[in-house]
Amino acid sequence: MGANRGRLAGSSRQLYGEELKYGMTSTLKTNRLTLRCLRREDGPRIQAVFPQKEVVEYLASAIPWPYPDNGADEFLDSVLPDIKASSRFLWAITITELANDELIGLIELSPDGPFHRGFWLIPEHRRKGYMTEAVAAVNDFAFKVIGMEKMRLGNALPNVGSRKLKEKSGAVLVEIDPDVQFVSGIFPEEIWELTAEEWIENRANFMTSATKKRK
Repeated sequence: MGANRGRLAGSSRQLYGEELKYGMTSTLKTNRLTLRCLRREDGPRIQAVFPQKEVVEYLASAIPWPYPDNGADEFLDSVLPDIKASSRFLWAITITELANDELIGLIELSPDGPFHRGFWLIPEHRRKGYMTEAVAAVNDFAFKVIGMEKMRLGNALPNVGSRKLKEKSGAVLVEIDPDVQFVSGIFPEEIWELTAEEWIENRANFMTSATKKRK
């Protein structure tokens, strides 16, 4: 367990003054979403919906582009062992009321990584508040379940949607790296920090923004 993960029995749990909502499970629930553990069977769906410019343009340059025909299989080969070892958490974002269980995006928590959270969502499901719900669930999991005390987050400067989520959650901009390679080019990268205290203070207003988007 790396130093970035935080102390499980420490102050971040005590700040909430309540029992843990999720427990050490692989599935998180929100009002409209089920975030379930990523699995091998998701490969064809990822291969079908992920290789879109709007999805990948501000993601890390480590993602191969153009996306190869076996890109999803290679991705799953690389992450499933980490999921099994609980060193990374990757959830398929699904809409609960739909019976097909198809993912509409992914969200990740990497407690030992240089950045702790990342996500993508297919374009047709944006601007509906879904990612706000998913981020809230994962933030709760990070701070309440595995006891992280701080999250370090990053986004390309042109990625306005990602920046707004961080601002609304209470994250603080701490640094700008001027030249970082992303899939679609070189951009400044904004680096943020979010503490458990900041998240607790801002969570209610953060969730209000998701409610407004549904109306």
